[in-house]
Amino acid sequence: MRKVREPKLRMVRKQTYIMPEQDEELKKLAEVKRVAEAEVIREALDSFIRQEKHRLNINPLRSIIGISGEIEGPEDGSAAHDRYIYGRRRL
Repeated sequence: MRKVREPKLRMVRKQTYIMPEQDEELKKLAEVKRVAEAEVIREALDSFIRQEKHRLNINPLRSIIGISGEIEGPEDGSAAHDRYIYGRRRL
């Protein structure tokens, strides 16, 4: 049975060069899996991206850092946040 990926979005065309050895292996894999060479490449790219994200521990929350731009406030807000939130400690 032939596996066909149903794209959720329009695909983007990319053009690249590969080594002859990679081309040979790509053809073999596509033939064994009975899929197009492009599908083997997409599967490999998906796998590589997942591995790299895990390896690099990419945190989606990093994208919010700095979104507020320049704001006024204490320069030591990160280090002294308890003091700013709860006030001075009583003895």
